Amino acid sequence: MHPRRPDIDAALTDLRNRLPGGKIVDHWGGEPHWPTLEQTRLRDKWLDSMAEALETALTRQAFEPLTIFEARSPPAWEFIVAHALARHGGRVASFPDFSETRQRDGDTFITLGTASDEMVIYQGPLELHGHVHLSGTVVVLGDLIIHGALMDGDPADSGLVVIGNERVRALSAGADHVVTGDMEAELLVPSGSEGSLAVGGEVRARLRLESSTAGEEERRWLEPLPSNKVLNDGWALCREVGSGRTKVRPPP
Repeated sequence: MHPRRPDIDAALTDLRNRLPGGKIVDHWGGEPHWPTLEQTRLRDKWLDSMAEALETALTRQAFEPLTIFEARSPPAWEFIVAHALARHGGRVASFPDFSETRQRDGDTFITLGTASDEMVIYQGPLELHGHVHLSGTVVVLGDLIIHGALMDGDPADSGLVVIGNERVRALSAGADHVVTGDMEAELLVPSGSEGSLAVGGEVRARLRLESSTAGEEERRWLEPLPSNKVLNDGWALCREVGSGRTKVRPPP
């Protein structure tokens, strides 16, 4: 057992028992407890990998992206490490570190994170103006507010953990995506990938599509109505709503 394992176990207990919405870790944590010796061995291996990542992070003078071997998915494992790091006063990142911002067709696009096997932990609250993509796993210690659209990516390449509330104009949801608090969006669109959206609080979306294409009933809530090309492309529709060019009418 790695010497930092008690810190990982304490962080997990703290998340479950003290943090609002923190019990959502049980969605990812294999509850009820893993029944076979092999599953227990794998769980211990993952926990030791998290303990090693925590030890490495606590010895650095400045934040660097973390790699948690054996623990890329689901992102709850990164969730626990980030919380443990914060509890011990470890270094985390501040925006715009580990990000890229570019302009295209009058819109701002922001990429958060680094590589698919790395995790970046940002100190929140984090407020961004533009359309956001993820690269690797991103953890926000606090609220996340995006004045634009968010594409959380694919579970093979990215993941998002918000230890707080999340508010975004439009979300294209496909990656493993954990929010301990509430989630609020004008538009929520599934991307069709195998990721999971898990929210510890309430999900409030004015318009929630069943697929990446807006049907006739759903189109009634959009004004002005975008072109058929946009309506048939979930991410394009998210960008239209995220930029404010198209509004989602509030319920009567």
